[in-house]
Amino acid sequence: MTIKSSGEQLKFTEIEKEFGENPKRSLGTYRVSENVGSLTNLPLDDGIPQGNSEIKFSHFYGKRLNNVVDCHSSGGSRVNAKERYNNGDVTVIGGFRGKKGSNSKIIINVNRTFKSNSDSKGDVEKCSLRTGTYGSNIILRVDIGSDGKIFGAGGNGGNGSSGSGGGDNGQDGTSGLGIEQESEGEANVVINNNGLISAGFGGGGGGGGAYDYDKGSTRRASGGGGGGGAGNPAGNGGKGGSRSRSGENGTDGGENSAGVGGEGGDNDGEARGGDGGEGGKNGEDAGKGGTGRGGEGSTSSGGTAGSNGAAIRKASGVSISVINNGTIRGSQNKTGVK
Repeated sequence: MTIKSSGEQLKFTEIEKEFGENPKRSLGTYRVSENVGSLTNLPLDDGIPQGNSEIKFSHFYGKRLNNVVDCHSSGGSRVNAKERYNNGDVTVIGGFRGKKGSNSKIIINVNRTFKSNSDSKGDVEKCSLRTGTYGSNIILRVDIGSDGKIFGAGGNGGNGSSGSGGGDNGQDGTSGLGIEQESEGEANVVINNNGLISAGFGGGGGGGGAYDYDKGSTRRASGGGGGGGAGNPAGNGGKGGSRSRSGENGTDGGENSAGVGGEGGDNDGEARGGDGGEGGKNGEDAGKGGTGRGGEGSTSSGGTAGSNGAAIRKASGVSISVINNGTIRGSQNKTGVK
């Protein structure tokens, strides 16, 4: 259990049970200062003295073991931090005992790049880095260093219609950081961001096609492909329709840039395919595909734009507090984590 609160006499053996037995079995040996990943000068727990400062039993009331999960040595794609914890990629501050889940403090230190993968595109609830869950009565902290980057994937652009017909819809982007540990008490999950957390942004819709009947002949034009959304991996541009007057392909997005929609085909000005919509990026949602227009007042609708993922998502019932000294692109409080 976490060390009891003030008001009751505290025994040295209770401190040892929480933090482990130090070699000298002395209170002064618990005055530690450790550097782990991007975190510097860490004490045994917040408020416990360091160096040559006076240390007393009263400094240990309400304190708990600190476990730092290693997301600072290597990045990855679709990572669950709890798996790293289970695999022993964790530093226990002080080093006087092994790791502990329930009733402890879990600090996930992020200082590398985490991204999504192509298979996850299209699902806004899929996150590139998830915290995992660690038991009951947990204080969870996610510390993102200056080299830490968490990206959602950009959605692919929709394909343009081949000939007359509607364009395909743009694909949804995915999300960056997913908080799964349930909160106990007010804002027990703290995100301290000094790096980058970014949503993946939606892909643009494909352009609609068009036709025109004129004296027994038919003119057709195809729609342009939608642009890919920003993210890592970025969204691919949609393909332009290839029937009769072809539409142009949309361009791919980048980590921070949106792809451009391709132009729709033009058949002698009588049938004109719709342009593909632009992909989404930070501050600008993806666009729907343009409408194809032909003779006899005919129209074919463009595909809808893909939705953006979120920078930060949380499981139901989780309360989060965000301290941001870095960059956050996208929404921060969406519910649902995969």
